[in-house]
Amino acid sequence: MTVLDTAVIARLGTDLGDPCFVRRFVATYRDMLPGRVQRVFAALETGDSDDLMDAVLSLRTSSTTVGATALAALADDVEQQVRRCDPAGARRAVRHLRGTADRTSQALEQHGAGFLQLP
Repeated sequence: MTVLDTAVIARLGTDLGDPCFVRRFVATYRDMLPGRVQRVFAALETGDSDDLMDAVLSLRTSSTTVGATALAALADDVEQQVRRCDPAGARRAVRHLRGTADRTSQALEQHGAGFLQLP
């Protein structure tokens, strides 16, 4: 699975017609990503399934919006484990979360201006 589907952001830019907004949106996503990931780990550590569900849904939704396909898939996997009331499964599902978040952030930085150009 690819880390980033750049067509998603290009489509967002086309739909909105505002490349400046899309650039800010992506920058905000990147800025908030470490905190979102940390929130998943913290909720898992404390055993707060409600906060874990909220954190993982936030991560999945925001990742889907920017085309972070691998991260969205991992968040979906965690979500499914939480829904099954399987904390051990959720712990297994998050083992690649930080690394995937780092690769996603790097991919967004590398592809930045290239996929934010509007016709």
